Amino acid sequence: MHNQSYFHTTGVITRRVVLLLFCLLCTSCSKNEQSYFPLKKGYKWRYDVSLETRDGLRKQQYILNNIGESELDNSPVYLRESLDGTILYYSNSDTGIHYLGNMNDKMISPEFHADKQLVIPDKPVLGSQWQQSTVTKLLKKTGPPQKTVFEIFAKVDLEARIESLEEIVDVPAGRFKNCMKITMSGSSFKDAGNYVGLTLVNVEQTSWYAPDVGLVKMQRIETTQSDALDKGTLLIDLADFDEG
Repeated sequence: MHNQSYFHTTGVITRRVVLLLFCLLCTSCSKNEQSYFPLKKGYKWRYDVSLETRDGLRKQQYILNNIGESELDNSPVYLRESLDGTILYYSNSDTGIHYLGNMNDKMISPEFHADKQLVIPDKPVLGSQWQQSTVTKLLKKTGPPQKTVFEIFAKVDLEARIESLEEIVDVPAGRFKNCMKITMSGSSFKDAGNYVGLTLVNVEQTSWYAPDVGLVKMQRIETTQSDALDKGTLLIDLADFDEG
């Protein structure tokens, strides 16, 4: 999850937002033959993305590809590549799938950005819970002068929970049964400066993973108590899936 025609110049910011979220959203794998997010080389995903902020609604498509196994610090890792060349690193251990970080090989001086944390436990069980952290990316508004961007970057600790293993999900790519539904929620106070001031930031996220396919749908809502930057939403639907 490469055809440049999928993207428009005006969608650069949107792509960066989606990439940062995919680092934590699109990670689910199992040592068993059936996987909620296969990491086998050759798998490709194309998603329809709708991002709505105080600047309005933007729509685009997003692509991720599995590019196989490699090593990081002498340990095996699984790699995924986004359309802009960013490589996402994952590990699969006895405790589950961890997102390790990312690197863009197309940069002049590529650097690995570490951000290890558990995303999916090794054995997904109904009611399982774990902690995950995130940074808000949807709370933004462009104001005068024209290119001034007001944004709230707040770190929020989320409580993740497996709510169901029997969801039915309809998306452009088709109907998927026996999906795993994961909800995440959390809040924190953030002093966003004179434009917004101190406000409570809330994050609510729901993701659905289909067996042997991976992420098929995700909804994320970020809200604050400030009227200036009150809400941002992200909707991701699977549009196409190729096993290679």
